[in-house]
Amino acid sequence: MKSLLHLLAALAIAGGPAVQAQSWPQKPVRVVLPGPPGSSPDRITRLLAEHLNKKWNQPVVVENRPGGTTRIGAEIVARAAPDGYTLLSTFVSHGMVKLLYPETPYDPITDFAPVAQLVDTEAALVVRSDSPYKTLGQLVEGVKKRGRPLEIGNFGNGSSFHFYSLILGQGTGVNVLPVPYKGEALSLTDMMGGHVEASFNSVGTALPHIRDGRVRALAVMAPQRSRVLPDVPTFIELGLPRLRAGGWFGVLAPAGTPQPVIDKIRTDIQAILREPEVTKWLRDQGLEPTFESSEAFGQSMKREAVEWQKLIKEFKVSVN
Repeated sequence: MKSLLHLLAALAIAGGPAVQAQSWPQKPVRVVLPGPPGSSPDRITRLLAEHLNKKWNQPVVVENRPGGTTRIGAEIVARAAPDGYTLLSTFVSHGMVKLLYPETPYDPITDFAPVAQLVDTEAALVVRSDSPYKTLGQLVEGVKKRGRPLEIGNFGNGSSFHFYSLILGQGTGVNVLPVPYKGEALSLTDMMGGHVEASFNSVGTALPHIRDGRVRALAVMAPQRSRVLPDVPTFIELGLPRLRAGGWFGVLAPAGTPQPVIDKIRTDIQAILREPEVTKWLRDQGLEPTFESSEAFGQSMKREAVEWQKLIKEFKVSVN
């Protein structure tokens, strides 16, 4: 009898996390986004929150915390209880923060548990529609002739878009001046207002302005031409193979979050991404849904961190 009780107790303990995951969530879930409203990460995060709200029958609240090249928002989540009730919806710049800001009080890899990569993203170099440059070649030639740097807006010092500007300058021989903003939507707005000449933006953020004729895309960062901008050449086609991939959006949790909870969140998110109307909505904005495991997502982030470190050394980038 005693051995039977011991066995039952052991089974209860072993099944505890799974039981916890089945009943999770039992209160509102907070999703911190380290960027401003209006960007592609913001739009997809809010779409997911709306669907998860219905699936979980609990409020899923999106909280924008821009600044510090994702540091401000990410630190909130790194310090949160590892119970799945505080999540980080972030993007490719997350992995380079500690490399640029050694004083950052968290590690972007070890202090987070990968949950789900949401999408692969496309990025584009855009100019105003009244720009005299209709192609990347014309832009390069014009900037070289005038002898004044090309000001390119980006999402913050040390962001992925910052490095895209530097790689563009190196590959074309153009003198570029990266101009940082707290978010890509702000960069795009300032570009349309004439404060900078060009801007790197995710295709989803730039697309409405491209379609209404206010913005012109000169080249796209993607392995092949964009479904939504089929007439715009890729940087690869234009002889700039280092500008190959635009990045990703994904969801992370604090390190130590129970694996069954992570698995539930990932499974529910991927079920939403597979819904035909959601898939179409994403692809219409140049966002391709992905369905990797949490482990594969985490390994990809580790590999990227190594590549970012190489770029930081190559271009001698310092946020100071």
